[in-house]
Amino acid sequence: MEKVVLNILLGAKPVMKHLVLVLSLFILSSSAAYSQVEKSFEIVKAKKINRNLALQFPIKKSFQGIQATFSDAQILIDTLDQSIKLQMLVSANNNKQEFSAKLVFIGTMEFDQFLESYLFEDLLLDSFIVEQDSYVDSQPTVKAIKQSLINDFKDIELFNLTELNAFVPKRKADKIEISTGQLRFIWY
Repeated sequence: MEKVVLNILLGAKPVMKHLVLVLSLFILSSSAAYSQVEKSFEIVKAKKINRNLALQFPIKKSFQGIQATFSDAQILIDTLDQSIKLQMLVSANNNKQEFSAKLVFIGTMEFDQFLESYLFEDLLLDSFIVEQDSYVDSQPTVKAIKQSLINDFKDIELFNLTELNAFVPKRKADKIEISTGQLRFIWY
């Protein structure tokens, strides 16, 4: 095959030689670029993040005599407003009185270079829906949960880059695309 190409190039007119050379270089460069694009992204599904969150929860916290358990954390990926939220349940028990609510937090997904992980930080309460309340007066419990207990979360890890493809760069992604049930991390 190489001899045929050389014979064509040696016997061809200069214009044809340049055309074959340009086409060859274009094919080589586009295949290298294609393979680079192929290696520069990783898709992380919500299921993977939720499995990682399950390892970190439940979390028990107390403040001024009120104990609360935060559990069942899961990520909510909203394609409509291109956001990521964190949902969890909170429950408190005191003398056969029970309280539970579903909490949804907005926050920022930050990359921690040292941990090589994406963390969910700067939590702000987006919604607080009471599911069960048998307290005589649940206001102190609700106030403690809203004001103090949720502000004390430390480093909620969404996922670690070492859990992904070995060829993924161990640095912050240049771009993150949000789509139904998954996040696509892109490195240039």
